[in-house]
Amino acid sequence: MKPLLKALISRHSIIAAKIMEEQRRPLPDTLRVQSLKKIKLKLKEQISHLERAEMAFIPASANRSRLASR
Repeated sequence: MKPLLKALISRHSIIAAKIMEEQRRPLPDTLRVQSLKKIKLKLKEQISHLERAEMAFIPASANRSRLASR
């Protein structure tokens, strides 16, 4: 796994924990929860983008090496 992808996944988990922690409070700060959820969504979008890019890259490189060996 690429270091950037690993870092994004880690940060996503940290933000999810902060959201849960805030929601468990007797009077959660709804603006903070909303802000954290937006950050979490952005991270998820970045993770998805990188995962799709990795998947698209792997088969293409495998095809090139297979064609070169013919």
